[in-house]
Amino acid sequence: MATMTAPTPTDNVRTRRTYTFNRPVGPLVVDVWEAAQPGGASPILLIHGWGGTGSYWEETARKLSATNQVIVPDLPGTGRSQPVTTAQDMFDQVETLAFILDELDLQRVQVVGHSMGGAMALLLTEARPDYIERNILTSLTFFRTLEQERIYRAVMRGFQLTIRFRPDWLASVPGVSNMMARNYFYRIPEDKAALKQGLLDYLQLDGATAMACARNATDPRIKEAGIQAQAPTLLIACRQDKMMPLENVDYTADLIPHCDVRWIEDCGHLPMVEKHDEFMDILYTFLSLGQDA
Repeated sequence: MATMTAPTPTDNVRTRRTYTFNRPVGPLVVDVWEAAQPGGASPILLIHGWGGTGSYWEETARKLSATNQVIVPDLPGTGRSQPVTTAQDMFDQVETLAFILDELDLQRVQVVGHSMGGAMALLLTEARPDYIERNILTSLTFFRTLEQERIYRAVMRGFQLTIRFRPDWLASVPGVSNMMARNYFYRIPEDKAALKQGLLDYLQLDGATAMACARNATDPRIKEAGIQAQAPTLLIACRQDKMMPLENVDYTADLIPHCDVRWIEDCGHLPMVEKHDEFMDILYTFLSLGQDA
């Protein structure tokens, strides 16, 4: 059973509807942006990464919805899709994405996944190959060596201790948002409200779900899904990304069939925020958009 809010005007002509699906694991909130001038192209599914919510996709969704329907979920355990009854790992999240396809009757979609959301895009492609028209994987690389995996797991063990202390009031402490942002941006954006919202998204996410998803990052099934993928794929890599080992970009693209790479210079882990116009230009050249795009 789903409930739906009234359409929300966004720029005089476009509307965003918010669906809340009541599921055994907890609520699932999905924003659906209707196309202002539909051109017959497939809808676009935007999948957020670890520690975030669908909120940082808003401007991307707004622009893509000029010609395409755009679907933006808050995955269970994040943002508005809380509380959850049990921790959701990455494979549970992929099942949720498949649920969204079914509930919204989406027969074909184009997927833009960011960071861990890119890994979910590949797993969704493996689970529903006939549904996925094309993939854009942003700020994602595979692990290339066992040593890289070992280092990642060690970092996550340390991080598990810190995730237990995340009071919301930290977002109001001067300088904390900027300190957090240094990990994700090459040049920190001037939009203080957006930085604070990004920090709140992290502070308020379900800790057990966050750790369950993080532990899946080294799962070999992600790489195998990439190797088996047949949908045309674009990998967007950012030259100053501190989260991804950049030496693994070509390795990742070589493993995924039909995969091209586009680099964004002077940019960190969140190009849809830091280099929005350049990011959108890349999306416009690869996605199938309506005739009026």
